[in-house]
Amino acid sequence: MTVQTFTSAPTNPADDSYNAGYFDGELDAISKLPARQAHDRASMADQYDPLWAQGYADGYLHQIQVTHALTEQASG
Repeated sequence: MTVQTFTSAPTNPADDSYNAGYFDGELDAISKLPARQAHDRASMADQYDPLWAQGYADGYLHQIQVTHALTEQASG
């Protein structure tokens, strides 16, 4: 039996925060979170972690655009 040890990789905290927000934004768009709630979430987070909030908004908008493009491609 082996035990796997997890360690954190040295990363730049600023990039990590943006990427985490981006991923969260994509997931919320996929789960069909209304834009108003997404905007509220980013606005509240902005005062604590502006990079996360920017990543969140970017990820949310990107996923909305991707989903729209895929829907257009499938229908026509």
